[in-house]
Amino acid sequence: MTSARPRRIPGGAFSAAAGLWVLAACGVVPAEESGSLSATGGAASVVPPGAETAASAIQDQDVFEAAKLYAAGPDGLLHAREVELPRFPTTRGRAEALVQRIVDESGTFPEEVQVLDVFVSGRGVAVINFTLDLLEGHSGGLHAEELTVYSLSHTLVESLPAIAEVRLLVEGRETETLAGHLDLRSGFGRAPERLLADSDGGRG
Repeated sequence: MTSARPRRIPGGAFSAAAGLWVLAACGVVPAEESGSLSATGGAASVVPPGAETAASAIQDQDVFEAAKLYAAGPDGLLHAREVELPRFPTTRGRAEALVQRIVDESGTFPEEVQVLDVFVSGRGVAVINFTLDLLEGHSGGLHAEELTVYSLSHTLVESLPAIAEVRLLVEGRETETLAGHLDLRSGFGRAPERLLADSDGGRG
């Protein structure tokens, strides 16, 4: 198993603020919610009221629970796999843990990429903010793009009832595409057609 990569914490609120302003413009969060500040690990970040923050997502490190991961396999499909994660009291904490495991183990993410932040809006939208390495180091190709995006969206929507849609940001900003195929300006959900035939989940 690949060891978890160290995660970089943003140095200020500007990138997160830019991302939320974009989301407000897209209607993901109301415009009046896009300017609320909260402290996260000593660094300022911007989250809408009602969104779960790092302070509300501290895990119980002594208690583990099963979770299902849909990670990209060498055959170009998503493979369901049972993993154990520390128990988190919030959707945001569990989402962040799942995202990090996918990035570490899915195989379609650049080795250098880091997860800057994950938050979940009160409207059921999970927003994942990556470093620029997601774009600069991605291998490209339609199938690789699909597996990168849908490994995240299918896992989060299938595993967490509070999440209905997943969106990706790069350095706090909306980006059109990873490598010219999928339009990242829209949200993503389940992808049952990309599952391995004997994988369960999302078929209904």
